[in-house]
Amino acid sequence: MPSTAATVVRRVREAMLRLVHPVEARISPDGRAVAVAAAGPERAGLVLAPVPAALSGGSTGAQPPVLRAPAGQDVPTDRHSPRWLPDSRTLLHIAESSGPAGAEVRLAALDTVSGTVRTVAQAPGAVEELLLSDDGSQALLLCAADGAERDGMHLGLPVRLGSVPAPERFAPGAGRRSLHLVGLADGSVREVGPAGLTVWNVAWRGGTTAVATVCEDTLPAGYYGARFAALDLDARTATTVYTPQGQLGAPALAADGRSAAVCEGISIVAGRPVVADLTTGDTAVVPGVEDATWLRFDDSAPGTLWFAGWDGTGSRVGHTGRPSGTRWSGPATLGGAGYQPELSLSGDGLLAATVLDAPGRPPEAVVARTEGPGAWDWTSVTALNTPAAPELAGVRTEQTLWSAPDGRTVQGLVLSSGESTGPRPLAVLVHGGPAWLWSAGYAPGDVLGLAPALAAAGYLVLLPNPRGSSGRGLEHARAVVGDIGGADLDDVLSGVRHLADAGLADPDRTAVLGHSYGGFLAAQAAARTDVFRAAVVVSAPTDWLSFTHTSNIGGGYDRTYAIGEPDAPQELIRRSPVFARGGSGTPTLIVHGSADRVTPVGQAHELYRSLLRTGRAPVELYVYPGEGHEFTDGGHLLDAADRVEQWLAAHLAPRPAAAHRTAVPGDASPEPIPGTASTAGPDGDTPLEPSGPATLRTASAGPAGGER
Repeated sequence: MPSTAATVVRRVREAMLRLVHPVEARISPDGRAVAVAAAGPERAGLVLAPVPAALSGGSTGAQPPVLRAPAGQDVPTDRHSPRWLPDSRTLLHIAESSGPAGAEVRLAALDTVSGTVRTVAQAPGAVEELLLSDDGSQALLLCAADGAERDGMHLGLPVRLGSVPAPERFAPGAGRRSLHLVGLADGSVREVGPAGLTVWNVAWRGGTTAVATVCEDTLPAGYYGARFAALDLDARTATTVYTPQGQLGAPALAADGRSAAVCEGISIVAGRPVVADLTTGDTAVVPGVEDATWLRFDDSAPGTLWFAGWDGTGSRVGHTGRPSGTRWSGPATLGGAGYQPELSLSGDGLLAATVLDAPGRPPEAVVARTEGPGAWDWTSVTALNTPAAPELAGVRTEQTLWSAPDGRTVQGLVLSSGESTGPRPLAVLVHGGPAWLWSAGYAPGDVLGLAPALAAAGYLVLLPNPRGSSGRGLEHARAVVGDIGGADLDDVLSGVRHLADAGLADPDRTAVLGHSYGGFLAAQAAARTDVFRAAVVVSAPTDWLSFTHTSNIGGGYDRTYAIGEPDAPQELIRRSPVFARGGSGTPTLIVHGSADRVTPVGQAHELYRSLLRTGRAPVELYVYPGEGHEFTDGGHLLDAADRVEQWLAAHLAPRPAAAHRTAVPGDASPEPIPGTASTAGPDGDTPLEPSGPATLRTASAGPAGGER
């Protein structure tokens, strides 16, 4: 019979799989309706919701609630990327369906009054961005060719418009992303992207001028060295506007085509806005704005920008021209198609729509006024997940702060449930990136979505945002460059000590789990320290030398973080978990997808073989067929959750006090430090007790290769 904890973990994960996720919300120009791309358990569709008259200032007409597959169509159709035409009646979107000949991708138009749908044009690839001209006469598609490689934010799987070719061809220039201009009146399609360049993201308002991040490489590795360019769509040329020190995202273009903006950050981009004058070539960083992920020029106030982004473990929005009057921040996650904060604004800029979820509040599309009374009071316009899942009702989320060994303040979230009866077993879940973060949300999904499930099962769950994470400014995000697995791992370990010193966590029943870069940190901690009784490593890079030659981001990612160079591999080897030593051995469970091209499955096999060879602790590896960098199959996710729970239950079981021992010194084992900051809940008024100085007790050692 499964244990009570195992039953709870499965029930919570099942409840999470039933959630409908609003991916992006687009408000109509007249502010009366919101189109939402929603991904459910079976497929993606469009939901149309009226804006309350009290917000829109007028009556709202009846809206078709859900756009489904056309009548008589045998195969499901995924519909996404809703874009309103200026008439506030016609909604362009992308429709994807599968058939015997492969995937069909269409640009379609929905009449939201009659409910009729027509195909505008066939798309020449997988559509990754859909933009409309301001006058509504043309659309611009950013399309990825069949076989184009995708990064970890997009599952690390290649674009597949048909069956996998046999043999599969790999050659320079294959799988390029380019731009195609569509005439909405006649359905004409014309390629307009710069010849010989890959376009990663683009901004356009109509006419012949666009701005984009571009590079020569077709692999995602090239994104790490992309530059900002002005494009002439007629001549199919690109003129470099800005060459960054980091990475670029979220481009924006002014209505007159003379000014452009882009966010400069690192890796998964959240950064500082850079504004470029396309006439003079001058560029300038916008002061006072950090961790921006979305930009839009305010046409009513030339030279100013709307922005949205991260703020600690929450989100914020603002306006560069009205810094004191137009600003919102809160302990919630605002979401968009890129999994980062973004907004959609009505034509007059007085209403904003986005997707919001927060602790205790399932994700829904929301609308708010941007000025005047009630500004930024978010009102839900969908009810996709009402009522909230009862399995998640008892999970609490609180913010916590602590000091790293070098004095840096580190921020994170703590999840728990039930009444505290003393120190609990602790599960530390480390996010990927590292330029990503744990943000305040309803059911955090990274690391196999295990955080709320383990909290509901009685674990204390720590979600740390160590240096390298977003939300604390670009300096914090860049603080890991040249030092991966160093001070950022110290940040995580000192968070364990912080909770143990506060009497909340049992230091002798502590596990570390991580996905992607977080899995790298988990593997490093397991190999170099004796802080943890168990480790779970998911989709992680474990050998940086082989990573740089086999990952589709290899040569870009490792250069960005100054991990090392293939011609001088000593640093690549020194920082790789497969070669790490220092601890006496931590039982390690490895989980990986067979089709992952960001961290190829060979990374998991290397770690498994290296740990098996040392024979210092139990190790198991599970490879799931067809899965990429993130798992999407519900059965696989449930199976992996079951195995993780069993692993933790087996290795975190209580032991006699006589088995305790002190930590084995290692190059990642921090010195004891005092905890400093108190922990506050989302409303800022529920503090945990601050911790005092104490030495963290660690797991007990057993015979080499045996149970610990």
